[in-house]
Amino acid sequence: MTEQMAYASRMTIAGHPMEFKTHSIKQVIELSEDDGLRGSRSRVLERVAQGLIHVSGQVEFEPTPAEVAILLPLIVSYSTTETVLTDALADVTIVIDNGTKTDTFVGRFTKGTFSGSSGQKIQLTVDFVGKTRATSAGGSLSGVPDITARPYMFYDMGSGITIGEATYSIDKFELTIDNHIEPTFMQGQVATDLEPTDRTVSLGVQTKYTATEDPLLVLATGGPDAEAPLAASITFTNGDHSMSFSFGAIVAKSESVVNNGKRTKLRLPLNYHCYKVGTTLETVPVLV
Repeated sequence: MTEQMAYASRMTIAGHPMEFKTHSIKQVIELSEDDGLRGSRSRVLERVAQGLIHVSGQVEFEPTPAEVAILLPLIVSYSTTETVLTDALADVTIVIDNGTKTDTFVGRFTKGTFSGSSGQKIQLTVDFVGKTRATSAGGSLSGVPDITARPYMFYDMGSGITIGEATYSIDKFELTIDNHIEPTFMQGQVATDLEPTDRTVSLGVQTKYTATEDPLLVLATGGPDAEAPLAASITFTNGDHSMSFSFGAIVAKSESVVNNGKRTKLRLPLNYHCYKVGTTLETVPVLV
């Protein structure tokens, strides 16, 4: 028998063929061990039972505009097409065909993280938590992932990120939208509910550290200002398509600059927490 190679794997999300880099979505069944005292150190098979069934994992993408349009609404909204943050979230079905077997998982995205660095493709990592896994014969998926436009690149950001009234160049960023879903288990083995709890939005960027960027450190050190909240925005333009995120109120976890040696360049790390202010939500994503 020859090897089953990973390159033959296919995936669909909400019925759409998707190109992915890696995935770790799997089902894990706990064991309820024999922890009683019986006059012996040996554990006996007859007292072991299966416990809760957990379904979770991550998928990593280098997304095109079409793939972002599929994934982002499932991270932030109850709608499968809108990108406005909502308290409720939509269910999502992920089908993974590895050639030997096809797994179908039903659940929700608990977290999405966009990240990038100089000269690289934008990465999107989604964290999935599920209720069920069903299996069927392998080789059943078909269809071609989006090839109408290239993936988003870090240089699609153009002039950089706007913070307050100024635009700054950056060499890395990370935007995380975390729904903090904790599965509910009742008397059965399978999760009954996947309701989001808190929602946190964070934005991390790294700039140069010169007199131009020093005011950002001064603002970070000063803390939140409810009377004059600090706003920000970031936009990626890929041909006729764009992906933008605006933030009505960001507050930095202040960190001063360190020096790692004479051959290094000074960098200012800015790790912002994003908040709702007035009627403006933590972040307002817009896709074109």
